[in-house]
Amino acid sequence: MIIISKDNKIIKQVKYLRTKKGRYEHNLFIVEGARFVDEITGGFNIKYLVFSQTFTQKNETGGYHHEYYIVSDKLFNELSDTFAPQGILAVVEQKQYSVDNLSKGNSFFLIAENIQDPGNLGTLIRTADAAGADAIFLSGNCVDVYNPKVVRATAGSIFHLPVIENNSLDILIGHLKRNGIKIYAAHLKGKKYPYEIDLTENIAILIGNEGNGLSEYVSRKADLLLKIPMLGMAESLNASVAGGILLYEVVRQRINNLC
Repeated sequence: MIIISKDNKIIKQVKYLRTKKGRYEHNLFIVEGARFVDEITGGFNIKYLVFSQTFTQKNETGGYHHEYYIVSDKLFNELSDTFAPQGILAVVEQKQYSVDNLSKGNSFFLIAENIQDPGNLGTLIRTADAAGADAIFLSGNCVDVYNPKVVRATAGSIFHLPVIENNSLDILIGHLKRNGIKIYAAHLKGKKYPYEIDLTENIAILIGNEGNGLSEYVSRKADLLLKIPMLGMAESLNASVAGGILLYEVVRQRINNLC
């Protein structure tokens, strides 16, 4: 049966999941697009799938072993968050992680404070995944990780490594330090370049807000402030670019140690 009514309970739920309130009230989020749906791994549970009528006519859906619903193309376009929807989305259960289970030998974490742009956060998650980070911790005032634009910008990396939201950075940093993890913060007032310190030990990289950087309170919690060389006229870098530079300096040092 093809769903054509806007009043159908599935249609109402998917629309509600487009809001932050809906996502956290139901502990669910949306993944859209065939490639992204196929990448759902890492213990994430698909609750159900939604197909457009045209998608089922053009594609074999027998390979999807989950509860699913077929909706009219018009309704699917209303549910979609993309300009040219592919006609498939998954409603997925959010995953909970324990900070206590993440610390291990040679730990490598990323901590983000007050990242507001979904594209920046998604790019940071994707880069941290590529760099082999063990987990990402987000302060309570970051954009929510299950925002559809964040999910899309991660290009599937959200399923590959733990992302822990709503952290009190004061409590988190204290916990990490007690477990022998050094905290290095990207900061314009940094005294050392990342190339001058040992990043092969147990570390966490701390990145701040796009416009204001790290708060002074959180900056004081770091073991060391790091500066990125700026040879041109620009005063600062995009948060995801700065994060990428630091993450890949960690990669460079650790690869060199393996050679």
